[in-house]
Amino acid sequence: MYKVTVDGVFAGYSDTAVFVRLHENGCYIPCEETEAEGVCVKLPYEFQDDEGNTVRTVEDIVFSLTEGGLSGIEQVAELEHASGPLMLSEAEAVVDILLGGSGE
Repeated sequence: MYKVTVDGVFAGYSDTAVFVRLHENGCYIPCEETEAEGVCVKLPYEFQDDEGNTVRTVEDIVFSLTEGGLSGIEQVAELEHASGPLMLSEAEAVVDILLGGSGE
């Protein structure tokens, strides 16, 4: 699992990350992490449909790994490996503290 941060702000968690570079024809192509100029991740996305209903979905989003990377129009993101079980354990400890427990 990956924690995605954009401009120092948490953007979401993604189960997968596909590292990409820009092909000479302008398309993103998968590559090894060492060759990557960017990354494609699945993040939650919320929008209003034509009837005004809130729709929640998951979208593939491409981010650059450096300023001006890829085609230059993508937001720059940082990826950090995150452990799903560890996050769950931390969340359980916070709930325990909020409910008056010791948090241990």
